[in-house]
Order: sequence, then C-alpha cells, then structure tokens
Amino acid sequence: MLGGATVSWGSRKQNCVSMSTMEAEYVALSEAAQEAVWLRRLLDELGAEQEQPTKINEDNRSCIDFVSLDRQNKRSKHIDTRRHHAKDLCAKGVIQLGYCQTDKMVADIFTKPLGPQKINQYVADLGLVKLIKR
Repeated sequence: MLGGATVSWGSRKQNCVSMSTMEAEYVALSEAAQEAVWLRRLLDELGAEQEQPTKINEDNRSCIDFVSLDRQNKRSKHIDTRRHHAKDLCAKGVIQLGYCQTDKMVADIFTKPLGPQKINQYVADLGLVKLIKR
C-alpha cells in the first residue's frame, strides 16, 4: 500500500516443497521482501525515498519469530540460504514485520476462497475501485 492504495500484489504457486507452514510463509515473505526492495528503489528514483522500513504483515507467528530471533533449529536448518534475504532486510531496517490476525489478512483475497462479505471488505481495504460500470 502506498498512500492508501494497493500498488503491487501477486499470487503464485511456490516452486519448492516446504516442510512446514512456517517454511511456506517464510518463502512467501522472502519473495514479498524482494518486491518491497524493488518498489523502494523505484520510489527513490522517482524522488520519493522511503525513510521508514516497509511494513509487511504476516499472520504466522512462527515465521515472525524465526525472522526476529535470528536462530535456527533442527526444523529449519534445511531452508535454502537464498530464502534468508528477508532476515537480512529486517536486520538492516529495510522491512519490518507486523503481526496480522488471520481473519484480518487482506492478502487472503488472492489465495483463499472467501464469501461475498469478506471479498467486499477486502476490496475496500485494498482501495480497489470499479473503473467500468456494467
């Protein structure tokens, strides 16, 4: 979100097999962090440098703890090192993770089957508008 409007989103099948939900969330976080870095560079080139970290919402507390506590254990030592980009960006203050309750995760509109009420709520939260009347 930038100025209350959605500027980037994506949903794709991961190209790896995850051993846990935390790992799947961590892989997605790494990809989101890459997109955040690209957007920050674009804004910088346009003369709108971002002085604050880019906030990324996460609904998996294990993933947040894994990034924040900077430790590995037997359940996470197999994770590909290129996925640790998000940890590095958090440590450098480029991105900041925030917890978002699962039932309030607006990004679910792109990945989960939702009822019409939730869809309408998330469309409004994302700042999406109809451009063409039918």
